[in-house]
Amino acid sequence: MATVHGLTRFRTHDLPGSRRLAGWEEHNARALVGLDVQPFGDSFDGTEINLTLPRLQVARVTGTPHAVDRDVRQIAEHPADGVVVYFALSGENQFSHRGGTSLIVPGQGLVVDGDQRFRRTFPRGLTELVVKAPRSLLREIRPGSVKPHVFSFQNDAHARALVTALTGALRGGPADWDGLETVATDLLGTLLGGGCSAAADLAAARAFIVAHLADQDLSAGRIAAAIGYSERHLSRLFSKSGQSVPQAVLNTRLDAARAMLAQPISLAEVAARNGFVSQAHFSRTYKARFGVTPREGRREFLPVSATTAS
Repeated sequence: MATVHGLTRFRTHDLPGSRRLAGWEEHNARALVGLDVQPFGDSFDGTEINLTLPRLQVARVTGTPHAVDRDVRQIAEHPADGVVVYFALSGENQFSHRGGTSLIVPGQGLVVDGDQRFRRTFPRGLTELVVKAPRSLLREIRPGSVKPHVFSFQNDAHARALVTALTGALRGGPADWDGLETVATDLLGTLLGGGCSAAADLAAARAFIVAHLADQDLSAGRIAAAIGYSERHLSRLFSKSGQSVPQAVLNTRLDAARAMLAQPISLAEVAARNGFVSQAHFSRTYKARFGVTPREGRREFLPVSATTAS
């Protein structure tokens, strides 16, 4: 197991062949939820990136075709004492529990009580994001019990924002783990029906902006509609964060464009991918924000021979 930027990475490939399946089960019992794993075929390979926050456990899981059981033995030996939310990124899976069976496809999520029996089958393998929250936290962010259910995170701005925030963190993004957990907890509460908070609404709005940077007609009206509030409410949210909605959109475009300068593509394409109406507008606003032109800024990332792209 290797530590990267405060994260842990576990790979079955790093273990002897005879230990891979048992090692995977042991790791998941420690890091997430105890499961009985049944591979389809002679072997199983999986990779898991884990982030343990004070009150949340997060992971990005990739695996070859297999099935898992959360049975009576696993529940007794490894109680979860909480709820687990799975976000399917690739690979459909079948979820079975005492209430029935559901097919889950990429773009959908699944909420389960970690101490109830279930079975999941991944005939083509999987890549998914997982969040585990303890019952003590659930009692704070939502009333009542949580029943197993499937939802779409593509069509829900708050759920999509949660995926965006956690995916970025698991890639080694933010180092402010406390701030990440606060936002993630607010978004999780909204997803589980506990009501919205200003922090969750703001995170949802920012995630929508990031997802639509290429759209030149990205407006406050579109952003407000996506998170289910009025433009006035949206303006108040951003005003409290110290900027207007147009400023937030422009700054997000500029930050994304700055990161894209490291890629061997033309400045015109950088401008287009981030929704600038022209390369001239991109250059003018970039210099106003960072004190140098995009061409000058590119020299920080690319060899001199590559800075001639325009």
